Amino acid sequence: MQKKTTLRGRFIQTGLLMLGLSLVVALVLVAAMLFLFSAQVPEGESFVLTVVTLFLGELKGPGRMLPYLILGIILLCLCVAVVCIALTSRLTGQISDTLKTLRQAADRLREGELDFEILSCREQELDELSQSLESVRQRLKQAAAAEAAAQEERGLLMANLSHDMRTPITAIKGYVEGIQDGIANTPEKQAHYLDIVYSKTLVLEKLVRNMTDFSEYELGRMQYHFEYVDMTAFLADLGEEYRQEAQGVGMTFTSQLPQGRFVVTADRNKLKRVMDNLMSNAIKYGRAGGSIHLTAEPYEAGLVLQLSDNGKGISSQALRHVFDSFFRADAARSSSVPGSGLGLAICRSIVDGHHGKIWLTSEEGEGTRAFIYLPLQKEEDIL
Repeated sequence: MQKKTTLRGRFIQTGLLMLGLSLVVALVLVAAMLFLFSAQVPEGESFVLTVVTLFLGELKGPGRMLPYLILGIILLCLCVAVVCIALTSRLTGQISDTLKTLRQAADRLREGELDFEILSCREQELDELSQSLESVRQRLKQAAAAEAAAQEERGLLMANLSHDMRTPITAIKGYVEGIQDGIANTPEKQAHYLDIVYSKTLVLEKLVRNMTDFSEYELGRMQYHFEYVDMTAFLADLGEEYRQEAQGVGMTFTSQLPQGRFVVTADRNKLKRVMDNLMSNAIKYGRAGGSIHLTAEPYEAGLVLQLSDNGKGISSQALRHVFDSFFRADAARSSSVPGSGLGLAICRSIVDGHHGKIWLTSEEGEGTRAFIYLPLQKEEDIL
């Protein structure tokens, strides 16, 4: 790797070079003037041989030497000036070219052009500046690539939501037309049709809620309605709901909740949204006939919730990105498992809004454990 020099060093080098070249030019001019004098003036050769004595004050016939001295001084000044100007122009030209290149690179970055490389510079200070610009370019390029991928995922998400909404809407329309056309001509049949319509409206409600959560998450304007929530009762109600949900897909659900009253300040609906998402993931990626277990236990000044399954698990590489927007593991992308890749990202945003923490641990083939930590409310603050 080529060693970098500072601008100060470059100026010192140029100054020393000027001095050296000026001395060389002076010596050459002195030699030339002496040679010219010895050739043009009678007895000049012997005069040159005693030039040291002449300069010590024993000059004879100084009038003949004076024009050559004046001419030598003028030529010496001109040559030194030319050398200084040439070297200074060379140095400033190199620095100006480098600054021009960096300015052009900054202009290209400002215009959004990112597919180029900013080369290193010879000078240390300018090289540090070029490295900083190159770092900015790489980060902007990575951000642009991530934004393009997110935009593509957004389009797929909206297409999936539209498709998912079209199915229950079509079903609702068909059953309502069946009632209107008299196909459901008995009270039992009409009740059956209405039950189906109601179940489809619940699906639509869930899809609309997902779209609302997505919009709030994208805009960073998640709305909360905080209240005091007794987590023991809250989790007990969820446990009953999840037990039925798990049984419906051939899985088992168990829970182990602490005795006593553990109160947190939370948005009940948003917190249920987080738990529903974790439960949905446990079912999606769980094995057939698998089990899901919910526990809660106090820890320091908070309550730790844990939802675990014995499903496929998540690779260590994918585990680092599960909370990124639109991220889905390769296995999920290549399978028929539905999802947008936004669930855990929204969950983290909601938990952060509750001043809590959420994290996952997993081993492939063993299962996944999701943890949520929520700060408990002090009893004296509740009363």
